[in-house]
Amino acid sequence: MENRQFEAMLAVAQERLAQHAPEDIAGKAGTQYADGSFSLKTLGQTVTVRLSDCTIQPPLSKWHALTLLHYLDLADGAPLTGRTITFSQYKDGLVRGGGLDRNAELIVRRDLGILPPEELERRCRSLGAELLPSNADFCARFDFAPRYPVWLKVWFADEEFPASGRLLLDESAPHYLTIEDAVTVGSLILDQLTGAQHWAV
Repeated sequence: MENRQFEAMLAVAQERLAQHAPEDIAGKAGTQYADGSFSLKTLGQTVTVRLSDCTIQPPLSKWHALTLLHYLDLADGAPLTGRTITFSQYKDGLVRGGGLDRNAELIVRRDLGILPPEELERRCRSLGAELLPSNADFCARFDFAPRYPVWLKVWFADEEFPASGRLLLDESAPHYLTIEDAVTVGSLILDQLTGAQHWAV
């Protein structure tokens, strides 16, 4: 059942992309377009997306690939604001986004916030993350797509307080992905950081 649903969503994404001028997509999404393919970086990996059949090389997990196609379709070129929001502050994000915010907090408290900082850094860098100075003990910026950054902030546990943390998005994020897609992005990052395989093909 899930596979049929996925195939239907993939077909819709392909149809929608075919309605745009490729150069228009490239300009709004911040990607390169040449020889019938877009080239962009996603979570530390450079991939090409062939416009004719939407195949991605090297292959990504199916939900990662579908969300990237949605990004190319929905991108409207809005500039990054430099201001962050939580997933629940996303347009229409109260329910789905709030669920991801709570899940992220739980995963940081239970899994990521108890790691040695150098191990958390290693895992983040394996997804192409950049470490940044912040008011948190640890802050990493992941680029799901050229104009779709996600920040992970972590406060490590000490004698008084358990670990805590959150995932944040730029205020411009709704110009590039729906809340459903945003939750997929957040889940992909958390799953890969914890070694969970829920999203594997």
